[in-house]
Amino acid sequence: MVQSDARLCHAQSGEPTDVVATYAQRIKNKAGAPRKSQPRAEAKAAPAMAPPAEPVELQRLKDELQRINRELSKIGRVTRPDAAKQTHMPEKQELLRQKVALESKLRTRPKP
Repeated sequence: MVQSDARLCHAQSGEPTDVVATYAQRIKNKAGAPRKSQPRAEAKAAPAMAPPAEPVELQRLKDELQRINRELSKIGRVTRPDAAKQTHMPEKQELLRQKVALESKLRTRPKP
């Protein structure tokens, strides 16, 4: 086995001891330049977004969604005893399709 000259020093006196330093201790005690992180890239301009929807358009979408939710609630109240029947009603399925489309439009709308 090859002997290394890297020996541990006594904590208080600083004198070398008979204990041989491990690889990790040699790396830790090495007097090297501290590492510097890479400089960050400059911020890029935000991608061009579509102009925000007008408040009138937003309000129209919200009103339409509210109307659809009222219609769905009305169907639910009328057919409550027969829940299996209401899931297959074409009116309800069409309202649910419209609701999903409106919610998607509201979600994908650019934020002001």
